[in-house]
Amino acid sequence: MHFRIRDGVTLDLLPTKQFKTIGIKVDFVAPLTATAITARALLAQVLETSTAAYPTQTALARQLSRLYGASFGISVVKLGTKHVIRLTCSVVDEQYLDQFADQTPLFEQGMALLKAVLFEPLLPNGQFDPATFTQQRQNLLTAIKSLDDDKQYLANRRLQELLFTGQPAQAMSALGDTTTLGELTATDILGTYHDMLANDAIHVAVVGDVTADRVQAALESWPLTDRQLTDDSPYYRWEKRADVQAGDDVAPVVQAKLNLAYQLPIYRDDADFMAAVVFNAAFGGTPLSLLFTNVREKASLAYYASSSYNPFTGTLGVQSGIQAENQERVVAIIGEQLAAMQRGELSPELLAEVKASLLNARLAGLDSPQRKLVSLLNSELTHLTEPLKTWQEKLAAVTVADVQRVAQQVTLQATYCLHGGAQHAN
Repeated sequence: MHFRIRDGVTLDLLPTKQFKTIGIKVDFVAPLTATAITARALLAQVLETSTAAYPTQTALARQLSRLYGASFGISVVKLGTKHVIRLTCSVVDEQYLDQFADQTPLFEQGMALLKAVLFEPLLPNGQFDPATFTQQRQNLLTAIKSLDDDKQYLANRRLQELLFTGQPAQAMSALGDTTTLGELTATDILGTYHDMLANDAIHVAVVGDVTADRVQAALESWPLTDRQLTDDSPYYRWEKRADVQAGDDVAPVVQAKLNLAYQLPIYRDDADFMAAVVFNAAFGGTPLSLLFTNVREKASLAYYASSSYNPFTGTLGVQSGIQAENQERVVAIIGEQLAAMQRGELSPELLAEVKASLLNARLAGLDSPQRKLVSLLNSELTHLTEPLKTWQEKLAAVTVADVQRVAQQVTLQATYCLHGGAQHAN
C-alpha cells in the first residue's frame, strides 16, 4: 500500500500478521554530494543520541526499555547518486505481550519517539548541545578510523578511490572523511539539519499488523511540509577508462588483500538486470561460484575470493585474501574465470544451482522485517516494483547465453593490493 503524505513525502505500508513486531523506517534522501556526506553522517550521530525530552543516551535507552525493549537507530547509506539518513525503530506488537498496562499502543509510542528525535532535538539556546556535538564528532572520527583497521574494508575503499578518481562523492565512505569532520561546527550541523527537514525526499515505511488509518493518524502530528523534488535518476553512470588503474600500499598484514574493480554497465532498470545478478552469483557471488571453486579450492591461491555487483553504480568488485607473492597469478586466474564466462562456458548444472541459491536467499529475506523495509526504498527510488512470482519467472528464464552477454560487458578498471611490504613483493 503506497500513499502520498505531502509533495515529496511518501508512505509504504506492508500490513502482515507474520511478525510479532512492527518495524518502522524513515529515510531522508538527498543528492549525493562530497561536501554534504560528512555533515549528514555527523548529524545522524547527534540526532541518535539525544532529544529535548531525553537529553542523554541513558535517558533515551531508558525510554526504549519502557517500550518493552524497542530498538532504535540511525544510519547513513550511499545508493548510487543518493545519500540516505535512515531512522529505524522496531516495537513489539503488544497483542503478543502477556501484560500490557499502557494506555497508548506501542506502535504509536514508537512513532512518537521518532517524531521527538526528528523534530524535537536537544537544542539549548537554538544550537545543538556543545557537549553532545563534541562527543559525537569524536565518536564519528573514531568510527571512521576504526573502519580502516578492517584491512579488507580499507583495501576496498582505496580501490574505490582509484576507480572514481576525480569523483569524491563516489569514492568516499558514507560516513565521510576525517579532514572535513575536523572542520565542522555545531552551526554547520544545524544548517544541515534544517536543510534535511526542508528539502530531503522522505520515505516512511511500516511493516506489521497495523492499519493504514493508524499509520496516517500517527504521521499527521509530524510537522512535514511539501518539498520540491527533482526526479533525477539514482543511477551513477560513468565512462570506462582505456587503462587499468593499479595501486598498492604496505600495511602490517600477514594476508594480502587484493581487490579488483570492473565496469558492469547494467543498472537496476535494464532488461539484463536479472542476468547480471545470475552472472555475479556464478562468477563469485556464492560458494558455488567459479572464483570460490577455482581460485580458492582448486588452485589454493586465495584464502577467500568473492564478487559483488552494485546495480546503482554499474560496478562489479572482486575481493580476495592472498599471499602477496601470488598477486600476478591470482589476477591471471580471476581473469581466466571471467574469460570462460565471456565464452559462454557455464554448465547448465552450475546455472541451475546458482538460480536455486538466489531463490532461497530471496525467500529467506521474506522472513526479515528489515529486509522488507529496505527493499521498499529501492522500489521507491527506481520506480520498480515486482511481485515475487514475476521475479521468479525472470530468474527461471535466464539462459547461459544471457549470462555470457552480461560477462562480455565486464571490463577491468582498477586493481589494488594491500600487502606486508618488500618481503612479499612480486
